[in-house]
Amino acid sequence: MSFFLNQKGISLIEVTVALLIFGVMIIPLLCMYRDGSIYAAVAGEKVAALNLARGLIEEIKGMPDARLGLVRGATRNTVMLEQRAGGGNNFYHNYNLAICRGTGSGQIKKITGYDGVTHQAVLDGDWQILPDTSSFYLLYSYHPTDYHYTINVVEGSATSLTKTLQVTVYYTEKNQERQISLTTERLVR
Repeated sequence: MSFFLNQKGISLIEVTVALLIFGVMIIPLLCMYRDGSIYAAVAGEKVAALNLARGLIEEIKGMPDARLGLVRGATRNTVMLEQRAGGGNNFYHNYNLAICRGTGSGQIKKITGYDGVTHQAVLDGDWQILPDTSSFYLLYSYHPTDYHYTINVVEGSATSLTKTLQVTVYYTEKNQERQISLTTERLVR
């Protein structure tokens, strides 16, 4: 019995000091965890935007010449492609059509129907600015994404056989719109 009488317990003051020390140590750790989560989310947005731009650039570099050309005519929700566009009916179904230079530049529409004889593509919506014969287009695979992006021809020499194409992807970082742009050279007839 005398064994139990000689033991001392932890006092309330010691417990309070231990909790205070623990609290002082844990608050900076929680702040670092929170900040790390924010920076990881921002980096994730930037990486996703960069991957989209990189994928579009790679597709443009390997694109067959028949998927590039000048608009022959357009109505509010259709566009007439060059004769060399080729393909049978609905060949370009679910492709995107980007106006990259000229009237209506920066617009991207999804193709919902295609007539292989007349080379007329039906689009998923109306044009904001109707393209004309000065409008340069390219056709590429549909990329479902939450990001807004544009594909443009960077103006250069009118006689040059190569054109510089630029893909710009817009994303949000800390409530501010940011952008990532990649460019590539492409032989254009």
